[in-house]
Amino acid sequence: MELTNPLTYLQYGFGIKAVISAILTGITCSAVGTYVILRKMAFIGAGLSHVAFAGVAFGLLVGSSPILWAFLFSAAAGIALWYFSSKKAVHYDVTIGVLFAVSMGLAVVFLSFSSSYGSEALSYLFGSPLSASTLDLILLSTATLLTFLFYLFFWREVYIVTFSKDIAKASGYNVELITFSATILISLVVTLSIKAVGALLVFSLLVMPAASAYRFSRSYGEFFFFSVTFGFTSSFLGILLSFTLDIPSGAAITLISFLIFLLSAIK
Repeated sequence: MELTNPLTYLQYGFGIKAVISAILTGITCSAVGTYVILRKMAFIGAGLSHVAFAGVAFGLLVGSSPILWAFLFSAAAGIALWYFSSKKAVHYDVTIGVLFAVSMGLAVVFLSFSSSYGSEALSYLFGSPLSASTLDLILLSTATLLTFLFYLFFWREVYIVTFSKDIAKASGYNVELITFSATILISLVVTLSIKAVGALLVFSLLVMPAASAYRFSRSYGEFFFFSVTFGFTSSFLGILLSFTLDIPSGAAITLISFLIFLLSAIK
């Protein structure tokens, strides 16, 4: 195996964009991951990322923006998940399982009609940060800004909702608005992250940094800080590892995240 100096990539614009894309993805996913972990919604990332991939496949089929359709599909699935969960019409896990299965079926059908776009579809499935454009960075930066603004303005509300909906309702907070907003935000973050780490592995950044941080934290503020720190570390070291070994970035970032999780588990 021939190793590559990762600094070689940083001499070029596409390499710098790839690093920025990975870092933005890492800190944004790990930020919303705190909500995901405390609400025990670990598999929402897996479900929504596969729904988003179905949107990508549809976008390629109709010759329109894959990311736009990915968000529309993911947001629609997020709204359905929020609605059925809030009404207790269908159990949360069942809804995610149905969305997961149906979305993969749709993705296969769409791709079977647009086989000429197979290589582009694979870049969304496994991640391709080296192909990140300026527009991709703008969209990711916007998602990052929205995420941190959401936590800035609704910090207390999110904190209470994640621990107890009943207490939040008794305290006069609009629980449905908070959970709906968080679900749409997760849908947006997942959609914009699949370009960097891929639809198959994006949920690892939603879960592992926050899961690792949970073991170190004595307060919600510490939990959020450590989660974002681990997300940044995983994405930065992961993208450098992918440059060095010439392996998919999503896999490299996931492996670094898992290593951090293991270290936290033996703490």
